[in-house]
Amino acid sequence: MPAQMQFKIFGLQHLAVLLILVSLSLFVAWGARPHFGAIHRWIGRALAFLLLVYAAALYLQQILSGDLNASHSLPMQLCDWVLLACLATLLRPNVLTAEISYFWGLSGALQALLTPDAMRAFPSWRFVQFFWGHGIILLCIVYFIAGRKYRPRPNSILRMMLALQIYAIAAASIDLAFGWNYGYLLHKPAGASLFDYLGPWPWYLLSLEAIGLVNFWLLALPWKLLNRLHPQAQAPTPP
Repeated sequence: MPAQMQFKIFGLQHLAVLLILVSLSLFVAWGARPHFGAIHRWIGRALAFLLLVYAAALYLQQILSGDLNASHSLPMQLCDWVLLACLATLLRPNVLTAEISYFWGLSGALQALLTPDAMRAFPSWRFVQFFWGHGIILLCIVYFIAGRKYRPRPNSILRMMLALQIYAIAAASIDLAFGWNYGYLLHKPAGASLFDYLGPWPWYLLSLEAIGLVNFWLLALPWKLLNRLHPQAQAPTPP
């Protein structure tokens, strides 16, 4: 691979895109507040539009490259469900989809953005796809918190763990029926990854469950502390 096409973690391109996402997050947090009216609505519509365009671009690229295949093109990866939850919450506010967006999305998006596996540098499609997909999840979550006043509900961790089991059952059923590997439930990714440190199959699945539980607890912790310190600051979740 040419040196100019190599992606370096915390290299210039990585830091630049992180700075852009931080700036966009601050703008969304500022403009998404309901009392801004038109700006608040415009940001929500823009995020929904960017999600739909992302999905269309993803499938168009697969069609043009001849890579469209049911074995990996169905919306059955965990990140696909997060994107669908974000879109559903933007179009029709719902507590459950907002919780999935926050807990599942933030658990994966933050880690992915900080330690990306982009492989190729900008302007490769892989680079654009990676940061577009994970960045839009982050911006949606900021919008839900600032604009929709989302807050985790009691027992949200339990609900999210149960929702994960529902996803696992759905993905595993398809994997077993057709020999696919959505969610990496039947075997690890071919390349080097975090899975290599989590034990052999099926034990790495239990390791992933434990990691998910810890992540959810950490994401709920700031809100629990805020509610204890400032009970009057607690806001209701969206209807």
